[in-house]
Amino acid sequence: MRRAFFAFALLAVLAPPAAAQDDWHPYANPRFGYTIDIPPGFEMRQQSDNGDGASFHADDNGATLTVFGSHPSDGDFETDVAEHIGYEKQDQWRILFSRITPVWASFSGARDREVFYARAIALCDGSAAYFRLQYRKTKLTSFDGVISRMAEALRPSENCQQAPD
Repeated sequence: MRRAFFAFALLAVLAPPAAAQDDWHPYANPRFGYTIDIPPGFEMRQQSDNGDGASFHADDNGATLTVFGSHPSDGDFETDVAEHIGYEKQDQWRILFSRITPVWASFSGARDREVFYARAIALCDGSAAYFRLQYRKTKLTSFDGVISRMAEALRPSENCQQAPD
């Protein structure tokens, strides 16, 4: 009985409060009309001059996050995503995964000791919203839950309705 009490007391002290576990904060971009939740520990470093997005950095693990909007030159979402994948290849990233649909896309890559994951969604006006998370390979599994939540949280603003997937 005494052991159970001490074990419970130890867990209560070591367990972080629920509010601390969900310290995500929203980022909304009015120019392109998208929103996303930013993970705990990521602080805004720079907002773009043209209002298409922002970059964030996590000091504790060195990860960087970029969120941005894009106006596809020919109005085609899938072509825009393919162009962004091409930019990554030009920067010497080896693309490990890509899946492109008419309304969303995901792709990832590796270079040296770094990896990235990118997600894009088509927006109602023919534009697109992206996030790109870059981090060390050694942190690969620790970012799985973060990426899942961010992929789910990247969405058009309330006034924009996408066509069903």
